Amino acid sequence: MESLAMTIRQADETDAAALAEIGARTFRLGCPPGTREEDLAAFIATELTPEKFREHLTNADSTVFLAESQRDLAGFLMLVARSNHSLVQIKNPMEVRKLYVDPRHHGSGVAGALMQAALNIVGEQPCWLSVHSGNARAIAFYRKWGFNPIGTYHFVVGNDPQEDYVMLRQPDKTR
Repeated sequence: MESLAMTIRQADETDAAALAEIGARTFRLGCPPGTREEDLAAFIATELTPEKFREHLTNADSTVFLAESQRDLAGFLMLVARSNHSLVQIKNPMEVRKLYVDPRHHGSGVAGALMQAALNIVGEQPCWLSVHSGNARAIAFYRKWGFNPIGTYHFVVGNDPQEDYVMLRQPDKTR
């Protein structure tokens, strides 16, 4: 797929419904095949709602970037400051969270543009993310951006504890 004209901008509260819609549509793609529909529906109904996105968008520690192509929401990424995880032994770490790209835009550079926007803010600060351990495409993408697995934990989708990798990016301190 060829690259398309795209704009990256910071989301605001008026984007909550659109974020929930694309989140609900694309979340399933990162889950393992065989994840039960009732578990997916339960997660989406609690974590990917317009209300939940409004909470994120009004939280001073969260920044949500949108990728738009001809007024079409192609994807989004959430960056969260001071996001702790037991496997990340860094004071006040940054987390790259919820990188979702509409399947119609896979391969068009949307994910890379969103990641670059987030890392422009992160700078030389270490940051982390989590990804399902069986999502080879996403893992390869994150490795390309300098993230490496440091452990696993259970990410619960509905009632299904799924194994996720925690991946850490620590910019080279020897430069």
